[in-house]
Amino acid sequence: MPRPERLLDPTAGPLEEFAHALRGLRRQAGNPSYRTMAKSAHYSVATLSEAARGLHKPSLKVTLAYVAACGGDPESWSRRWHLLSRELEGSDRLARGQPRNSGPVPAGAGVTRRLAPGVPAAADRPAGPAPVPRAATPRRAASPRPVPSGAPARRSGADALTPDERAELRRLRTEVERLRHANAVLKAASAIFAADLRTNSEVVYNPPDRQDPLV
Repeated sequence: MPRPERLLDPTAGPLEEFAHALRGLRRQAGNPSYRTMAKSAHYSVATLSEAARGLHKPSLKVTLAYVAACGGDPESWSRRWHLLSRELEGSDRLARGQPRNSGPVPAGAGVTRRLAPGVPAAADRPAGPAPVPRAATPRRAASPRPVPSGAPARRSGADALTPDERAELRRLRTEVERLRHANAVLKAASAIFAADLRTNSEVVYNPPDRQDPLV
């Protein structure tokens, strides 16, 4: 009996939200087992299960294989994966930029200065004219870096895929169409089989002692 999956809170963060959406797609597909999904996705049961745990970001290939095994749209999930990557990168940059101390430390806290003999303390010195603050020098705005004429422009979303990822995307689309066609054939065969069962159940056979004598 398979172990129950880890409980997820989709509001806890982008990773949990992404994993929760993957599980929802699997439920829409009829909740197939990971062993069944592994046969069409060509990934192990552990890899597919880890993709929906919400602890680590799965690779794009594993995500698209998971989606294809559930009959989802690879192109839309490719955009969602790139959006998740940008959100996680932004969170990492914010985490690295935060100071270690929880609050500001007052200037001179914990520092005791010794005064030379005969020098009055700051509280005993006569008040003088307040220092005039220096005008801040305006900083020049950084000029944008020139882009070489032959350099390709940056692209985002599905256009940023590498040739290998585009080939994998086309393969997964073909696999999804094949699975949809097979599903339609199975539904038609099931309907024919059910009709045959109803026809056979309506046939009534008379025992030999109740045969019609005129026949």
